Amino acid sequence: MTDEKTPSQPTRLDRPVLKLSPASKTDRPRKQSSRPPGKKLGQPTASRSATKRSTSKAGANKDTTALPQSRAIAYDILLAVDDGTQLDKALAAHEGLPKLDVRDRKFVRLLVTTSLRHRGQIEKTIAPMMSRRPFGAQQSANLILLLGAVQILILKTGAHAAVNSTVELMRTAGFERLCGLANAVMRRLSREGEARFQTTSHLDNLPDWLQKSWTFYWGSEAADSMASLAMRPPSLDITVRENPAEWAKRLDATVIDGYSLRRDFDGDPTQLDGFEKGEWWVQDIAAALPARLMKIRPNQKVIDLCAAPGGKTAQLVAAGAKVTAIDQNRKRLDRLRRNMKRLKMQANLVLADGTTFVPDWPVDAVLVDAPCSATGTVRRRPDILASRQPEDIAALQQLQWQLTTHALGWLQPHGRLVYATCSLQPEEGEDIIKAIIDGGDGQYALDPITPEEVGIFAKSCTESGCVRILPSDYQEIGGVDGFFVARIIRLG
Repeated sequence: MTDEKTPSQPTRLDRPVLKLSPASKTDRPRKQSSRPPGKKLGQPTASRSATKRSTSKAGANKDTTALPQSRAIAYDILLAVDDGTQLDKALAAHEGLPKLDVRDRKFVRLLVTTSLRHRGQIEKTIAPMMSRRPFGAQQSANLILLLGAVQILILKTGAHAAVNSTVELMRTAGFERLCGLANAVMRRLSREGEARFQTTSHLDNLPDWLQKSWTFYWGSEAADSMASLAMRPPSLDITVRENPAEWAKRLDATVIDGYSLRRDFDGDPTQLDGFEKGEWWVQDIAAALPARLMKIRPNQKVIDLCAAPGGKTAQLVAAGAKVTAIDQNRKRLDRLRRNMKRLKMQANLVLADGTTFVPDWPVDAVLVDAPCSATGTVRRRPDILASRQPEDIAALQQLQWQLTTHALGWLQPHGRLVYATCSLQPEEGEDIIKAIIDGGDGQYALDPITPEEVGIFAKSCTESGCVRILPSDYQEIGGVDGFFVARIIRLG
């Protein structure tokens, strides 16, 4: 990697300068826009780019939850995501989704996630077929065209069904004047869409700034590979309490690296054998690495910062640590509490801001799974492709700095802190760690992570002793989440 600036590129690829003082409130990451009070998720609401839509006669306030159609629910969920709601929350909050049968619920999830993953390619395919895209009060009609195109081009739904359902959804959503446009575009897609789609690339689905960032830092080949992997539905990765080989047989899974299980699955994992009894939890293979690198011994005092939903907390408890799990979000902490109860594990759960929390005594180790841009998880969270902006990185960086430098003060001499982010942006990984070591006046040093410790991730060990996991390096197993991990030791 290089520190040279690239003026021709509009993103901050020169690595923002870290502030060595606590971040102010204005430095915190911006929150996504919230929905207007009283609005149900099933009702289309104004997006950030079309705030006037809610008062128009174009039907933006129509309640599509009354439609017994999975496509209408998919449209509602895309509207929510476009308005800033995280995909998982939008899926969980839609009142109509649980009322569908299992097959239709799967179809909704598949239709929504595929639309978010391939949005760039679809929009590039559709654009030449329209003299002008719907805009202003009609802007959300583009989501209906997106859903229709995905059915024809990717899911291979029958053209007749895709055309008719798209036109009907356009009408029901209140865009009667655009029904002719929808019919023409969909019919044209059924004739020539496949050829046009083949001229696009999976790189078209990345926002411009992210494509340039990955190419700049990791090279064009890796960027292309990571973009391709991000388009695939993720596998189901599982961490078991014990006996991974036995559970692999019971769950029809493959043991990877002796710790994690992987299997293909597109349903509800809570229905699988062993879930209700707390025998295992869902956790990406790469996400399971940071807790393993803490080198925990039984009865050591450990703090898991930003702990929810609790996969890493469970790993630490299983290793014999006395864990204090901290999260500042009450709902997330409640989820962590439910997960620990299911797993029959005990931990001290604390609702607190990690930037101000002070433990009662020094601890042996701290895990900082820091809030980040999550650009390493786009295959699981395709909504990130549209929601994350380049200016978020600098703001998140300041929060990562504040959380980590504050947490270092909790360590007793020779205690260890493991810092991890599921980001592919060096600004949130390598740069943070370098600034901490440089600014620590000799109090802290990197505790190098060795290839022997990380098993399958040995090729991700860096010269400095950190771990930089690129999904492109693990194509042979279907990819993993992108991660950065570093281990710091307090010297005195």
